[in-house]
Amino acid sequence: LAELGWTAAALMDRMQSLGDYRSPQTILRGLNRALAGQIRPSGELLALVRQMVRFKRRLLRTYGDATWAQLGDGSHTTQIEDFRITLAPQTKGRWLVNVVHKDGFSPPWPRWQDDLEAAKHMAFITLDNAQNWLQEYAEEQAREAAE
Repeated sequence: LAELGWTAAALMDRMQSLGDYRSPQTILRGLNRALAGQIRPSGELLALVRQMVRFKRRLLRTYGDATWAQLGDGSHTTQIEDFRITLAPQTKGRWLVNVVHKDGFSPPWPRWQDDLEAAKHMAFITLDNAQNWLQEYAEEQAREAAE
């Protein structure tokens, strides 16, 4: 988790976004027990975290050179493909990540991030989630049209 820069709550969010059906409390309890050394992490959890580290590295290679413009209100913004990404400063040095497609679609906003660099990394993950959702939606629409 240190290499990802994530908390147990951030990993729990990602697990749920990938389809973990358990309640947030159950997931967090297991993660916190594993982090405290009370239980041995499952092979699936270790594999997921390793895969997320590789995923983050790939996203940084792909989007890490994005040009960010600072706006008058302190926000940072960039355009990547058909998406506008805005990172807005919040209280206590935290940042809000907002990703919006040119057609108006906006994926769920992730938790506030603790610093600007973490917000950029989360923006890239949120962007990837949005691209995947739009692709799945287009495939579903094509299937329905074929019926």
